[in-house]
Amino acid sequence: MAGHSRVLVGGLPGVGKTTILSRAAESIRASSRSVLLVVFGSVMLDEAKKLGVSDRDRLRFLPVETQRQLQLKAAKKIYDMQADFVLIDTHFVIRTPEGFWPGLPIEVLKTLNPTHIVMIQAAVQSILSRRRNDPTRKRDEERPEDIEAELELSRQFMVIASAETGAPMKIINNEESGAELAMKEFLSTIRAE
Repeated sequence: MAGHSRVLVGGLPGVGKTTILSRAAESIRASSRSVLLVVFGSVMLDEAKKLGVSDRDRLRFLPVETQRQLQLKAAKKIYDMQADFVLIDTHFVIRTPEGFWPGLPIEVLKTLNPTHIVMIQAAVQSILSRRRNDPTRKRDEERPEDIEAELELSRQFMVIASAETGAPMKIINNEESGAELAMKEFLSTIRAE
């Protein structure tokens, strides 16, 4: 995989991560380099469908051990993907009925072997507003303090992930109406500008 970048990009639902990554992928393609934008949860869902799960939002209700096996299978598939840039859209922590679960346990993280780790974050009120205005997903109603706690856990996970893999880490703020600036900072971070 020399010369290829596997960029792990985490963020809470509603931070604008998918928008930023979609724009970044377009920019990379425009520079005649290959890029794959992969949603980790969708790759997991492809495997979960074999178990009768048909909705990505239902994955977090599976037993933790089942989630771990699905995560490992997804990580192996993603690791084998070939492109100049593989952008992996994921969540660093997942809220489950058993409590918070790492979106990428250490074994899964090491299987992915990222070259960069990026966290996209936004203000709590922006996250809540975006979630409420997204009819495509089934989300639990949460309080601002729940969102702040999840942001802090995601930051802590990023530090651990960087220490475990040796990949550099970066936090990018996606301010209201600032997706273009966040995308440019992201491209600079992964040396794709």
